[in-house]
Amino acid sequence: MTTFKSKLAAFLFCSLVAVPAFAGKGGSNAAIVQAVNSGSVGAIIAEVERTEGLMCEDCIQTVTALTEHSKYEVREVAGWWFAKRPGLKAVMVDGFVADLANGDSIKVRNAADFLGAVVELKSLPALRATISRTGLSAEAKLALVRAFQKLAHPDGNPVLVAAMKDSDASVRAAAVAAWRDILRQTSATAVEPSLRDTDANVRAQAAAVVGAFKDTAAVTTLESLVVTDPDPVVRRNAAWALGKLGSSSSRAALITATSDKSGLVSGVAKASLAVIK
Repeated sequence: MTTFKSKLAAFLFCSLVAVPAFAGKGGSNAAIVQAVNSGSVGAIIAEVERTEGLMCEDCIQTVTALTEHSKYEVREVAGWWFAKRPGLKAVMVDGFVADLANGDSIKVRNAADFLGAVVELKSLPALRATISRTGLSAEAKLALVRAFQKLAHPDGNPVLVAAMKDSDASVRAAAVAAWRDILRQTSATAVEPSLRDTDANVRAQAAAVVGAFKDTAAVTTLESLVVTDPDPVVRRNAAWALGKLGSSSSRAALITATSDKSGLVSGVAKASLAVIK
């Protein structure tokens, strides 16, 4: 979106012409402003939610500003607020889609989080194009991954595959975790390489995903992880995944894991052994 003033002008026009005014249930713009001034994320969310049924010019201005807040949770609830107002949402979507193509990393972050929060499927092509932009921050790419996770559409799979190869480990981990939330997802083949990622969190996420999809092609790698990975969360997730896969070939690795120095790992290994025939 070009400027805050131009956004606000469009919102106000839309609210006055296309959306009838209606009263809130105990909320007020003043209460939202007070919560914002307090700096409490929880208070901001509570007050925005309280104005679910409130329409006023000041509210639109205040909640619009929250779409650019530094905290994701606040941006998310601002998107939720606009999703309740289709006329305003449509104007917001047009502006944020433009930001995906032309905005800096902060604007891309804000746009992706808004489009994900309102579950705007029409934004999928623009979101897919944005992931290939150079110079975006890890924070912006995380927001793009979050958007695809919220939209849950299979057309987002290529973006998640690309994000699994990102230079930033947090982006890779988020992309792996998002894979299981895509509708009609049937395979974890794309996630298998992440079991060998250099980052422990990525490996742990990948083990959970391949287990959830019962990806038998990953059995050998999981058997290695459960006994050799230096990270206990990875070993625990690998033990859980092997239980989901249920291969008798995994018994030896799981038996070894029952003596793991981490009680969490040994406990999960014992539980997985119990379900393997």
